[in-house]
Amino acid sequence: MGRVVMCYGSLGPDKGEVQAMLEGHCILLKGDFKAKLIFGELQDLRVRSDSLTANTRQGPLSLTLGEKEAALWLKKIKHPPSLVDKLGVSEGSAVHLQQTHAELNRVLDPVAPNYVPLAQAQLTFIVVETAKDLTALNALAKALPERCQIWVLRRKGATAEVKEKEIMALAKTAGLAPSKTSAWSDIYAADRYGRARC
Repeated sequence: MGRVVMCYGSLGPDKGEVQAMLEGHCILLKGDFKAKLIFGELQDLRVRSDSLTANTRQGPLSLTLGEKEAALWLKKIKHPPSLVDKLGVSEGSAVHLQQTHAELNRVLDPVAPNYVPLAQAQLTFIVVETAKDLTALNALAKALPERCQIWVLRRKGATAEVKEKEIMALAKTAGLAPSKTSAWSDIYAADRYGRARC
């Protein structure tokens, strides 16, 4: 979701200026106090005047976001977009899979089961976990149709064999630029790349 607001906030006994970040499954607070508030643990979530309020395990929460922003946060928390929405995939999307992979099939098969050849694709997906996968990504980037974008699924964390910076460097060399990142699961993140604009 990626919204960030500097605001006055209170959480239980803590009060002060915080940077409030609306993430895919939680609100992160940093500043005069810190907290991670999982959506499912927020009770009695509502907008009061210009604030987003809720009851939490740490006590009452109040974030003075402004009336419009608070209403937007309430909507996004109560009705978060699905992963396929974030990926831009819907029924009838022209999707190409560069390889068969359980994670890709688990998410994409129910929505876009009729995959297309690369030349016809609007979106293509590849999983990059090894040096061999980096080579495959390089070949895919070189063959990418002009209007097609690549979603690169990569492992998160320090134990990942291929690091995000390696994928980004390869993409840049191939004339691609990142345009979006999405949390995929606890294990994977996904980054979207397209032709870099001059």
